[in-house]
Amino acid sequence: MTRFEPELRDSETYTESNFLRLHTAPAADADTRIVTLEHMRYRSGPGGGWQCMTIVDRERMSRDDARFIAEHYAREHSIPVVYECHD
Repeated sequence: MTRFEPELRDSETYTESNFLRLHTAPAADADTRIVTLEHMRYRSGPGGGWQCMTIVDRERMSRDDARFIAEHYAREHSIPVVYECHD
């Protein structure tokens, strides 16, 4: 089961090597947010390092809809954690 965690502070490091990062920011109207969802993956070895694949890029939706998409994507791709932050 995927778990939701708060976004890490600058002084912390990610302990998972495979996770989603869900970022929401206020939109012009109070009912929607600007949402970005990224799949972050770390691979070691030659050519390794952090890889980022954007799933949702600055789309308007409710926070509940954003969490719904993140949860289902994580479950489908066996991603253990979603880090969530807000502006």
